[in-house]
Amino acid sequence: YAADDRRGRVAPATGPRHRYYYEVEKTRRQEAAAKGQKTYGKPALGGPWTLVDAATGAPVTDASYRGRYQLLYFGFTRCPDICPAELVKVVEVLARLDATDGAPDLAPLFVSLDPRRDSLRQLRAYAADFDPRVSFLVGTPAQCKAAAKAYRVYSALADDPDEDEDYLIDHSIVLYFVAPDGEFLDFFTQATPPATIATKILEHHKNRSAAGT
Repeated sequence: YAADDRRGRVAPATGPRHRYYYEVEKTRRQEAAAKGQKTYGKPALGGPWTLVDAATGAPVTDASYRGRYQLLYFGFTRCPDICPAELVKVVEVLARLDATDGAPDLAPLFVSLDPRRDSLRQLRAYAADFDPRVSFLVGTPAQCKAAAKAYRVYSALADDPDEDEDYLIDHSIVLYFVAPDGEFLDFFTQATPPATIATKILEHHKNRSAAGT
């Protein structure tokens, strides 16, 4: 059976039944990591970061999006299915907010976990398939790592790179929702449907507006 190794990671086993257990356990641990350590009941996520916007080539920081709600996703452009599916989900969330009176302004951010291959040119080409309101960000390996660490994003090479730089990355499948003042508000896992995400965003906005924040 699949078992934990001494460093707390899930050691994969062979066979479809064992693989299923491994994926379920990995997802559970990723979601637990996303919650992080709680302070006064709120996950301690977020923090300063500096990256580059692929559309403009200009440096951006977390402060560049102050005044707007943000929905962050960490992934890589050569992800075969999960990352595109999550971005499609984000686009549907945008569409639902567009159709709602009084909905807040939302800045969707895709942060690359693969600066080795996700060049600005690659990100611009990838972005063409999605809503232009989604910003695609990358930086140096250290900058990308720092941004991911701020949100406790799990990522690791799924296999060793070959001569053609062909490899996959295991990573957290989580959308992080951040307030206009930079405060982390909520997160949504792969299982959360777009309708629920849009509803939660509207609820947070309503509550913050009522509180004057």
